Amino acid sequence: MSQIDSMPVVGDDPRHRFYELTVFDVIRETADANSFIFEIPNELEELFRYKAGQFFTFEIPWQDFHVRRCYSLSSSPAWGDRPKVTVKRVEDGRVSNWMCDNLRQGSRIQAMPPGGHFILHHAAERTNPITLFGGGSGITPVISILKQALRETDRHVKLVYANRDRASVIFRAELEAIAGQFGDRFELISHLDDERGVMTKADIAKHIEGRLDSDFYVCGPTPFMDAIEEVLPNRPLEDGEIYVERFVSAVDPDRRPAEEAPADTSGAAAQVTIHLDGQTHQISCEAGEPILKAAVRAGVDVPFSCQDGYCGCCMAKLRDGEVNMPKHEALTRRELAGGWVLACQARPTTPSCTLEFED
Repeated sequence: MSQIDSMPVVGDDPRHRFYELTVFDVIRETADANSFIFEIPNELEELFRYKAGQFFTFEIPWQDFHVRRCYSLSSSPAWGDRPKVTVKRVEDGRVSNWMCDNLRQGSRIQAMPPGGHFILHHAAERTNPITLFGGGSGITPVISILKQALRETDRHVKLVYANRDRASVIFRAELEAIAGQFGDRFELISHLDDERGVMTKADIAKHIEGRLDSDFYVCGPTPFMDAIEEVLPNRPLEDGEIYVERFVSAVDPDRRPAEEAPADTSGAAAQVTIHLDGQTHQISCEAGEPILKAAVRAGVDVPFSCQDGYCGCCMAKLRDGEVNMPKHEALTRRELAGGWVLACQARPTTPSCTLEFED
């Protein structure tokens, strides 16, 4: 997963600051993808403790401003791995190409502590199967969740991994080794477009046949994600749940069209109730002010990363009231329908609102 943001970090929470990390090692995964393993200083170990499937936010200088990207961790704490992110080159990608061209063993880079909600849910309570869909570099957080599920649960796991061709398969040797180790509980399906064509809805339906009691985890390019999201809700899931991580990139300020309309900041001054980490906070939100900005101004340490509606870190359940969101690309249609909002984008349109953040 990768996003861009050029807005300054606000607030004093240590989780929202950047810290210097050192590259411990670099692994060439494919011709256009590298994995970067990081050494975490002792004093930052607790702050950078991550959950499988989360991401780090990186910042590099670019001309007269800084650009940021959030890259998912492909390592897993369940395996005792050092933190590792995998970066695939993108045409005209500023940070992806910079990292692949410049980072070597011993290099240093600015990074924010882990964030993100695409993690293995109900790891200890559930015994139903897990079905994973990864498309291209979308395998990055998926393999992290896969490792945790196999190491820390007894659940059967199926991975459907789609790529253009054999040469573009990231983690091919690692996945084959995992299949050899957990063959009784792990089914690996590799779909290569050059051999079978782009994965269709019929293919997806076939892969989930007999697994409607699964928890589904999906990450990949937009067409891949859209196809899966259209198939899954039309099946009568048997107590399973669907979790989605989207690749979404904002646009750098210097790349935005001059005629682009300003964001809709209409709204009303409101009293906002925030439920977070077992505590309740009452804050005042000015007309047109995002709830995240008002919360930080009031000293409430709500989770966030990109601040521009693309990473999903600040998603919360709207329990009462109504809001307007100029951007909500990080949320799926299912999440929007379920009442989830992004605090960095949500602007109250009623005199009062109530938001509840996940633990």
